[in-house]
Amino acid sequence: MAKENQHVETFKAKAQGSGWPTKVDIVDTEWSLQLDEPTEEGGSNTGANPMQYFAASLAGCQNEQAQVVAEELSLNITTIDIDLEIDLDLAGFMGMADHSNGSYKKVRMTAVVHGDLSEAQVQELGNKVDSRCPILALLRSSGCEINSRWSL
Repeated sequence: MAKENQHVETFKAKAQGSGWPTKVDIVDTEWSLQLDEPTEEGGSNTGANPMQYFAASLAGCQNEQAQVVAEELSLNITTIDIDLEIDLDLAGFMGMADHSNGSYKKVRMTAVVHGDLSEAQVQELGNKVDSRCPILALLRSSGCEINSRWSL
């Protein structure tokens, strides 16, 4: 992409970990965000774990991008139901491998779009959203297999 076509925005997070168990608070924001692990994995289950937030971020990014694209295409969407799963190889995280490169294996995502539009319009919407979502692009560039289905 040419430099004049770039629009760079910086996103920040300041975290404060509290040792073991694994609870982390995101601080210096106007809203509260807490990450943890389930009790069976050594946490205290006071919040979603980082991968659950990552999956939620993908769902949120897809929804937001769909609203932008729908407006560009003058589509009338009332709601979008997004269901997704991300397969992650934890060998690097657990110290069983030297690194976590290539650990994202597969994304299975379905988006059911409700509104006054045709199946062809839903497919165009889905193709544009999937090609523009930066979180999906991150997964794709890591070598992760992406299975995305958009339907009415």
